[in-house]
Amino acid sequence: MSLDPPKVMLDASFLAAITDPSHPRHGECAAAYGAMLDRYERDELLLVAVGDHLRDVDLGTEPTTLQRIGWFVRRPHLGPLAPVDPLYVGYQHRRAARDTKVDDPDLSLTLVMCERHKVRRVATLTDSLQQYGLQVVDLTTPADVETSGSETAGNETAGNDDDHQAG
Repeated sequence: MSLDPPKVMLDASFLAAITDPSHPRHGECAAAYGAMLDRYERDELLLVAVGDHLRDVDLGTEPTTLQRIGWFVRRPHLGPLAPVDPLYVGYQHRRAARDTKVDDPDLSLTLVMCERHKVRRVATLTDSLQQYGLQVVDLTTPADVETSGSETAGNETAGNDDDHQAG
């Protein structure tokens, strides 16, 4: 049993859309994010993102080493993405992502982080995550994010043994 509300992963494609006003789906994603923020403020859900993806949005694609270290030590919770908690990526996560059969490195890392942190709901612009058993947030009605804790029902033991083997 978890005391935390359900987590919603904001994937790289969704983060790009809500932070770039020229993105073709910016309006739709910004409205969905706004609805999720309302739920976040009522403690009905937690917003998370893969740390690497969130860092790229916060700092840009070419941060200095000092900026990267500073972000890792203490991420500034400023601006519209302040409520989003980073899921920090370690070597074991990168190794597990490399060992998947998924060709897209961002997608494989997102899948590994979802599995390791028991995230079952994802806000994304791609359809590929549904085939991995994740529930994709309907961006037209983002209030569909459940608060019942069903994200972890039946998933406590699914695939956890393989994730912890050295490779």
